[in-house]
Parts: sequence; structure tokens; C-alpha cells
Amino acid sequence: MAMVKDDILDLSVGKVPMLKVLLLYISGIVSASWITSAIRPSYCLLLMGIVLLAYIFLSYFCKFQQKIVFTICFSLFVISYGFYNYSSLQKQHDSSHYSHGSAIQYVGIIVDEPVAKEKTVRFPVRLMQAVDSSQVQQVTGKIMLTILRDSMAPYEYQYGDQLIFSNKLKDVNPHFNPKEFDYKSYLANKGIFQQCLIKSTELKLLEHGQGNALIAYSLQLRAKLITKFRKYISDDEAFNVAVALIFGYRSQIDQSTIAAFNNTGTIHVLSVSGLHVSLVFVLLNWVLKWMDRFRYGKLLKSIAILFAIWSYVVLTGMSPPILRAGIMISFFVSSLLLNRKQIPLNTLAASAFFILLFAPQYLFDVGFQLSYFAILGIILLYPILKHYYLTSNKWINYVLEYVYVSLAAQLFTLPLTLFYFGQFPNYFLIANLFIALPSTFVMYAGVVLTLLNVEFINQLSGFALEWGLIFMMRGLYAIENLPLANVQGISWNWIQMLILLIGIAALLVALNYKMAKSVLLILSAICTLSLFGGMQVYMKSKHSGLTFYNLRSELAISLIDKSNVFLCSNLDSLQHNTLQYSVLPHLRQYTSNEDIVFHPLPYNDSERQNQLIQVGKFSILILEQRITELPEKVDFVLWRKNNYTDIDAVLSQYTKAVIVMDGSNSDKTIDRLRELAASNSNRLYILKNNFAYVWEEE
Repeated sequence: MAMVKDDILDLSVGKVPMLKVLLLYISGIVSASWITSAIRPSYCLLLMGIVLLAYIFLSYFCKFQQKIVFTICFSLFVISYGFYNYSSLQKQHDSSHYSHGSAIQYVGIIVDEPVAKEKTVRFPVRLMQAVDSSQVQQVTGKIMLTILRDSMAPYEYQYGDQLIFSNKLKDVNPHFNPKEFDYKSYLANKGIFQQCLIKSTELKLLEHGQGNALIAYSLQLRAKLITKFRKYISDDEAFNVAVALIFGYRSQIDQSTIAAFNNTGTIHVLSVSGLHVSLVFVLLNWVLKWMDRFRYGKLLKSIAILFAIWSYVVLTGMSPPILRAGIMISFFVSSLLLNRKQIPLNTLAASAFFILLFAPQYLFDVGFQLSYFAILGIILLYPILKHYYLTSNKWINYVLEYVYVSLAAQLFTLPLTLFYFGQFPNYFLIANLFIALPSTFVMYAGVVLTLLNVEFINQLSGFALEWGLIFMMRGLYAIENLPLANVQGISWNWIQMLILLIGIAALLVALNYKMAKSVLLILSAICTLSLFGGMQVYMKSKHSGLTFYNLRSELAISLIDKSNVFLCSNLDSLQHNTLQYSVLPHLRQYTSNEDIVFHPLPYNDSERQNQLIQVGKFSILILEQRITELPEKVDFVLWRKNNYTDIDAVLSQYTKAVIVMDGSNSDKTIDRLRELAASNSNRLYILKNNFAYVWEEE
């Protein structure tokens, strides 16, 4: 008698061949990221050639082991290609890379839409030529170019412009403060290792329209559509959210708005992703359904849908989430056209493989990882949850199904969220349920405003967009302000992330195969994570330390005393962008923003002033101008603004004090003090271009 299969999902490896290929390819990329400096890409090509020859030889002489031979050789080939593809991106392996030569000027093309800020305009540039005094050399590589706005010429920079500019390249600085965003790694994943800060007088426009014509057209079209949206949406916040939600344009959106989405677990709505592409697909499939009645109508409908989908993908900047969605829906439409059954997990793996094939660095992009883990959760866990409980009422089932989708996506992205961001939105389910209908309504209203050019309809769509977004944002702000809305200060390492992933996998197996043994693994994971978490909470409750942050010419000093957090700064409030990005990520490990005791220091940019401040039990002397009468005893001296205080007097007066020099001092001043304090090197710490000074009580 045949056995009755009662598994909810068929997770057998044979049904998802692309998953095996993807995992092999990823292992090659990861290996390259660890040891790429030691192995040249050409060695990988040699290994791939050897593997092919070995396969030909072994398949001829070992016919009885064909399957084993093919598996081994194919695996080695895919791993080697992953290694080669990633390592070939690294500058040290490319002889034509600009970093291997010298130049007075560079010629390059703007390869992305410029981002304008209050004082700067920033954009990536693909270098083409290095201009020296005697020769012009063809080069490769990308840099990040920043132009000071106070010196800008009346010309607006745009994608595809060819420029010649002065060589003021510098390495991208690593993060200098605890838990600060690692901008250097972020740019490195985009193939950018150096940046350049210049005035507009130090560059010259050579030619327009040198970029990809399709991308240039899409960016121009997006700019026109954004201008159109501005005409019909008067509220600034509603407008900024609308263009971010529909077009993926987030450069002008307010940080408090982004924080509201982050703190409620709905940031995926603000980022153009699979949700948006799916809504576009559903709308197009419904509008064009009449074409199915004709002989070639189904084919023409599929072509029209794919054309519209990929036009939207290009229009929104081709980010990893929307690329993934575009590829997946392309597979889905093709399978419908060919009447082939689609396996979602295999399709997901195929889309990831194709993206990483052309851009292997995306593997280390947080957005890419979150996008794929979210859809992986929906593919694997959603049908299982749906199987276990639905009602006979279809309207209740609609709500339940959305709940299951949110739970599945949130659970699978939880390890990454805790690892990368150290926070968890407790009301994510309520927020996602609340935002589901308004965001769908807003999306469709935005599509109507985008496509149609009838004044009355545009006014109506703009009105609907504006008030729909105002309603949505007010709801999110209300949820954000609920008690315990967001747990912050979670410090997870990769071991904890791996343990949670194992626990989630065990939960999936237990629910799908009804295996009681998996419950033991789940309980073990929970116990281990609880132990880790308990130890971390205990250590934080006992922690005491003082930190001088590296904020270039600004100053910030924090004291952490057993969960009591004090912060002194010459910046006006905790809402200042510099504190938000460089200081608060560190302090949020120990307490919430609301519980930080903030002491603004008196500050006048045009005048220098010395201050003696007391931070907990520590006396800190801030020197900005020459002083002759030194306080009797201090624990720290913060040396600022190239003041001419007698360093010998300071050293002799404060034999046990630590002298800290920040970025407001010139290199000349730093070198002078370093030389004078050579015999007291343990008492001198240079903040400029170095990590923050962190003192911890033992």
C-alpha cells in the first residue's frame, strides 16, 4: 500500500536545482571576500579550465560514476566562478585600475543620479582617463565625487555628464565611533574605494549624454513625473513619501519620517520592492484581461506586462529588491504563458543567481539580504501557517492571510534585523495591518497620476494621494508613540544570528513534517539565545565608561554609568544629524533616546572659549585658546582649535591626565604636540583620523 504523503510543502532538494547552484556560487563569493588578496582571478580561470579538462577525462574513463563525477566537477566549477567573479571586482587585481598610476586630473562620467544636500552635491563617477603632465592613460574604477555647493557654477549636474576634475582623491574613512554606520564598507560593496571633495572651480563639463541612453531617459522621465507630483501634492511630507513609495526617490525625505517607518517595522513600504511590482502586475493583468479572448492575445498581454514591469524597474533605479521582483514576475509570466508549473523557491533562487551573476557585491548589501529573506519566509512559512488555520469566512481569511504574510516575512528577517540594526518593532503586525489598505490605495492613485494627463483626474488623484498619505503617516506616528513600541540597544553577533536561523529552520521542519524532535532544537536555540541575552544585559548593567567621539571639528563626550547615560556636546540637541548618526547608535545600546541626559555646552563658532566641565566623577578641561592659569587637577584635557597653551606646563601640571586632540587641530599642531609629548605617549591620544577614545572602568 502506498504511503500517504502529508507534508505541507515539498522541500526536497531535487525540486529546486537553482538553489543548489546558488549556494555553490555564494560559497565562492564568500570565500573570495575572505581571501581575495591572496589569490588572483586568473588562478580561478586556470582552475575552471582544469576542472573542465578533468571532467572530460573522467567522464570518458569513469562511465560508471558519471553522476558523481559531474556533481563534483560542476560544484568546483560554480564555486571557482563565484570566486573569480567577486575577486575580479577588487582594485588590486586590475592593472588598469586608476589606483595603480598617478594623475593631475581625471576624466570620468557620472553614473548615477546626483544627490543634492544643503552644502554639497554628491555622485559616483566612473573614471575613463588619467591625465598627467605628459600623457593621457585609459583607466578603470569608480570614485565618489562631492562638490561644495557654496562654490557651485550655475550648471546642474546630471547622469551621463563627462567631467574633468582635479585629483584630490582620498581613501574613504572607516567608521570612527562605536556602532557608527560603516560608510567605507558600504561604498566598497559598490566598487568604490576612494572619494574626492572639490570646489566647482576645480572641474569642467566636457560633454552631456555619455551614459546609458535607457537609464538617462528613465531618470529624465522620473524627474518630470516628480515635478508633476509636486504640482498636485501641496503637503511636503506627503509629497516626499509619495515619490519615495512610487519612484524610489528618497533623497529629500525627512529623517523623522524614515524613523517612523523603521520603528514600526514598515520600512519595506517606503522602499520600492516586490510589493510595488506585484501591485503593478495585478493592475495590468486585470486591465489587459480582455486580450485573453483573442488568438494571440495571451502572448501580446504577457509581452505588454513584461514591458511595463521592466520599464517600472528601470524607472525606479533597479535596486536589488525591485530587480528580484522583476525577475521573479518575469519567470511567473513566462510560466503562465507556457502553462508550466512554477516552483516559487526555485524561481527565487534563480532570480538571486542572475542578479549576483552580474553584481556579486550585492550579496553583502543589507537591502538585498533583507529582501530575499523576507520573500523566502513568505514562500516557506506562509503556506504552512495558512494550512494550520483558516476560517470559513473569506473576509476574516483575507485578514488572517495578511497576518501570516507579515509574520513569515518578519520572522525570517528577524536575525538580520537584530544583527544589523539592533532593534525590534513590537507593533509590526498592527502597523503592517494598518498600512496595508492605505499603501495599496496610494500606490494605485500614484499609478493613475503617473499614467494619465487629464487635469480633472490628476487633481483628484493628487488629492487622494495627499490625504491618503497624511492619514497613513498620522497612523504610523501614533503607533510609533505607543509604549514600548520599539526595543533598541540589542547587540547581536554573528553567532547569535546563526543560532536564531537554525531555530527558525527547526521551526519550519517541525511545522511542515510534524517532527517532534525538531522542537528540542527550537528549545535549545531559545535557551542559548536567552543565555546570551541575559549575559549581555548583565554586562551592560555593570558597564561604566567614558567616550570622546571623533566628530571632526565638533565635540561630544558621553559617560555611561551602569545604564545611566550622560552626553555633553557643543551641538544643540539630540536631534542633530551628527549625533543621530555618529553618537546615538552607541548610546542606544545602553538606554533609549528619552533616557539620555543631555548637557549642551555653550558654543560660539566665531569665538574660542575654555571650559572646565564635570562629567560624573571626571573633570575635563576643554582648551580652545591660550591659558596661563591651569586648574589644580583634571582627569582629561581636550585640546582644540590649535590653541597655543604651553604644552610643557600642561604635562607637568597634569601628570596623570589624558590629553585628547580632536579634528579641529591642524596636522602641524598635532605633530608639534606629539613631538613634545613623546616622553608621555600614554597620556596623548589623537582623535583626528582615529577611532574614538574609549575609557572603560575595569
